[in-house]
Amino acid sequence: MNRRYRLTFLALIATVFATQVFAEADTCLPADGQEFLCGPVNGEDLVWISQNQMIASGMANEAGKGHIYLVDTKAHSFSELYPGSTPANDFDQDTYPDCPGPPNPATFSTHGLALLPLDQDNYRLYATGHVGREAVEIFELNKSDIQPTITWVGCVVVPDGAAINSVAALSDGGFLTTRISGTTESGDIFAGEISGFLYEWHPGDVVSRVTGTEMSGPNGIVVSTDENTVYVASWGRKEIAKFARQSGNEASLSLVQTATLAFRPDNLRWTAEGTLLAAGHRVSERNDCGAPLCFDAWEVAEIDPNSLEANTLITKQPSEGFAGATVAIRNDAGIWLGTFHGDRLVFVPKN
Repeated sequence: MNRRYRLTFLALIATVFATQVFAEADTCLPADGQEFLCGPVNGEDLVWISQNQMIASGMANEAGKGHIYLVDTKAHSFSELYPGSTPANDFDQDTYPDCPGPPNPATFSTHGLALLPLDQDNYRLYATGHVGREAVEIFELNKSDIQPTITWVGCVVVPDGAAINSVAALSDGGFLTTRISGTTESGDIFAGEISGFLYEWHPGDVVSRVTGTEMSGPNGIVVSTDENTVYVASWGRKEIAKFARQSGNEASLSLVQTATLAFRPDNLRWTAEGTLLAAGHRVSERNDCGAPLCFDAWEVAEIDPNSLEANTLITKQPSEGFAGATVAIRNDAGIWLGTFHGDRLVFVPKN
């Protein structure tokens, strides 16, 4: 398989895939233990804002436009929060002085998401973005009304040539983000070679490379409540890596342990019980599916954050309109799943 296509897929910048597997579905009826919320396009990542409301990213489709969605999981409905017809922008140039300005709605695209709670009704939402620029886009989200509102306030552009993926918010308003690959990296992600690392940013500072985080396809990322531990998914090596976070003048992490999974993990999410959910893909190099990479299955595992022991919860085949799970989040009713390429979200009810 051509290495250029591998990197294109793994950076998730372009989504040019075969219609044989990823065609738009003709129905949204439940099937194989799954229910579908049809409409959200390329909802690659999900975060809860209440027991029955979540935010979904929306990577740009072939037309080049992406979205941020609000999803009501009780009503099984969704709406577009941003950009919509009149995007709300309130540029905070003091906090984000190097940001060139609001995103262009015509090239807006969101990928990984993270939330920083500010008070009972307000959050700061971080979204990695592509197409128009490679940056972490930052929003203020208010959910005090029946219909939450979102306002873009700034961005942090990452160094030229970087392809970022997921993001984790820090309590001072900063973040960690995964550089899955870049134009200066030569490692073959599919072969498990080193291809990227983490960036760290804090208000008033510049984007810095985090030493000690060189990985193969660093993808999903979360931090512990005390921010002393960082968990990163290595898509290239089918691993979850656990790091100890150190403070100082230079951003650095120390590797504590790794664990190998049965699949290539994408996003990571905390559960209410304090475990991790990892969603990802079983991928082969078959060439009979008509796409650069062939998906054999997608999988969700629950991971003990102390031992990194994994327990498989769901394994399914790719289906029409849902190429494969990239994120899993859970509430009392069951597990919701997003995808990097498709026209729907998936819900697996609790048994």
